[in-house]
Amino acid sequence: MKNQAGLSDLEWQIMQALWEKGVLSVKEVLQKLFPKGEKAYTTVQTYMDRMVGKKLLNKQKIGLVNFYHPQVDKKTLLKQAMENLVSRAFNGSFFGLAAFLVDSPNLSKEELDKIKDLIRRKEQEV
Repeated sequence: MKNQAGLSDLEWQIMQALWEKGVLSVKEVLQKLFPKGEKAYTTVQTYMDRMVGKKLLNKQKIGLVNFYHPQVDKKTLLKQAMENLVSRAFNGSFFGLAAFLVDSPNLSKEELDKIKDLIRRKEQEV
C-alpha cells in the first residue's frame, strides 16, 4: 500500500470530517470546515478528488451530487503517519519518540499518570 501518511493539513481536516460523519458532499465538507468561506468550493473539491486518486476516499455520484466516504480508517492512517514520523525524525526509534514526548514541558501530571497506566497495561499484555 502506498504511504498515505504524508497528508497536507487540509487533507487531514477532510479525513477528520469524514471519519466523524461517514459520508459527506464537497458542500457539506466546506460548510463543516470553513463556515466563514475561508476556502473556495473548487479548492476543497480538487483536494477531495485528488484524495480519491490517492485511494484515501471513495466517491459515489447520487443525482447531480458527489458523495465521499473514507477508504482508509483513522487508525491505519495514524499508524502510517507515526511510522513515517518515527522513521524520519527519530531514526526508526519509538523509544526516541517516547523520550521526546515525556521530556516535553507541556506534559501535565495527569497526562504523565495516564501514560504510566498505559505502560503498566502494556507490560501485562507482554
